[in-house]
Amino acid sequence: MKELFANLPDEQAPPPPPGYLDTVLTVARRSARRRRAVGVAAWTAVLLAVIAVAVPLVRPPSQPAAPSTRATLPSRFAGYSVLTADASRSPAGRAIALYGYGNGELFNMHQPLVAGADGNTYRRIAAMQDRELPAALLSPDGTRVLFGDDRAAVTDLQLLDLTNGRQRPVPVGQAVGVRLLAWSPDGRYVAYSAAPVPGNTDNIGNFVDYEVARTGTLRILDLTTGNSTPVPAATPAWKAAFAPDSHRLAVQVGRQLHLLDVSGASSGVVDLPADRQLVGNVGWSLDGAAFATMPLPVDGQASGSTGHDTYLTERQTLTFVPVPGVGGPVTPSFDAVQLLGWSAPEQVLVLDADAVGHLTIALVDLRDGSRRVLSRFDTGSSCEFGTQSCQVFDLQLATGLLPGVTARDAGWAHRGPWPVWFMVTVGVPIAGVTVLMWWLIRRRSRRLPTGTSPTGN
Repeated sequence: MKELFANLPDEQAPPPPPGYLDTVLTVARRSARRRRAVGVAAWTAVLLAVIAVAVPLVRPPSQPAAPSTRATLPSRFAGYSVLTADASRSPAGRAIALYGYGNGELFNMHQPLVAGADGNTYRRIAAMQDRELPAALLSPDGTRVLFGDDRAAVTDLQLLDLTNGRQRPVPVGQAVGVRLLAWSPDGRYVAYSAAPVPGNTDNIGNFVDYEVARTGTLRILDLTTGNSTPVPAATPAWKAAFAPDSHRLAVQVGRQLHLLDVSGASSGVVDLPADRQLVGNVGWSLDGAAFATMPLPVDGQASGSTGHDTYLTERQTLTFVPVPGVGGPVTPSFDAVQLLGWSAPEQVLVLDADAVGHLTIALVDLRDGSRRVLSRFDTGSSCEFGTQSCQVFDLQLATGLLPGVTARDAGWAHRGPWPVWFMVTVGVPIAGVTVLMWWLIRRRSRRLPTGTSPTGN
C-alpha cells in the first residue's frame, strides 16, 4: 500500500467548472425533495391499500337499521354480486323479501338473499348455501328465516335471527325429511310435513322436498314451546296456509282442504276444483273469506315436484274458493306469476312478468283488477361473471309487513363488509404491487443525475 500511494501522481485534481458546487447542491436538494415526495406518495398508497384490505374485514358491533313504522320495498332490487356479506356475520335488520337469485347455465352460481325492509340492504344466507339451497320460510315480521335440508333427513331445523345474526337449532325429534309449509301470521306456529327418507340423497337434487310432499304427515310446530303436534289425518300434507287469526289452518291433502286448529282438531273439509291447488303459505285471504288457488302441476297430481327451486317466469291463473260459512263477494280470477301476500282484504301483491320475462312486484286491486308496479328485479346479464342473465326463484315477502307497504327509491345497494376471500385474493396483491412500485421508484431516484460530474462529462 505504501508503494501504491508513493507512485500516485502529485498532480492536483482539475478544478470544477464554474458554478459546479451550486449546481450539485441544487440537484441534490431537488433529488432529496423528489425522494421525500415519492416516499410520502408511496407510503400513502400503501396505507390506503392496507385500509382497503383491513377495514372491510373489521366487523363493528352490529347496528341493524332501526325499523320504521312502515316497511318499504326497493323500487328496483339490486343485481347479483359475489361481494354480498353473510347475514349471520353482518346482520342488517328485518327483511321485506327472501329469494333465490342467480343462474346455473355455465356455473352453478346461486345466492339465497334477504332484502332489507327499512333500507337498501342485501345479505346472503350462507348457512343455506352450505346446505345446497334448501326450501325456507321468512317469518311474517321479516326478522327470522327457518330452513332445513333438502338432501338429507334432519333432527332439527335451523332458525336464523336477521337482527343479530344468531342461528339456533329447533329440534324435530328423530331424523326425518322435512318440507316447510306455512308460518302463522303471529309468528308462533310453523306447519311442516315430515316423513322418513333414505339416508343418502346427496346427489338427487331436492329429493327430500319431493319425497315428503308425497308421503309426509302434517306437524304443527310451536316455536314458543318447541313442541311439534303431529296430525296423522293430514297425510300426505301437500300445501298449507294459516288463517288471519293464526289459530286455524287449511292443509291440502289430495284434492281437499282439511280445516284444522293448531291442536290438530278438524273443523271440516273443502273440495277444490280438479285442476287446482292451494297457494302455499299465503293462500288464506286477509279477511278469512277465501282460499287462493293456482293450477296443479302438469302431471295433474298434487304430489311429486314442488317447484320450490324453479325459476319464476311463467304466468298462471289465480282463482279463489269461498271459505264455508264466511260469505262475502266472490273474488275474480286474474293472471300472475305468483301470489306473494295480502296488503288489504281487497288488495294483493303479486310477482308478474312481461312478454320478455322482466319481473315486477305489483299491487293488484281485486275489485277492478288494476295493477300498480312497486318494484322491479334486475335480471340483466350480471350473473356467472357477466355471461348470463339472472333468474329469481323461491321468492317470499314478509307477509306481516305488507299492509300499507310502499316503494322507496332504491339508491346504492349496501351489501355489508367485503368477504375475506376477496380481500385476500385482490387486496393483498394490490398492496404488494404498490410496495414494489414504491421500491423501484426509490431505487431510481437515488441515481446521480447526469451532467453533474466534476469534469462536466
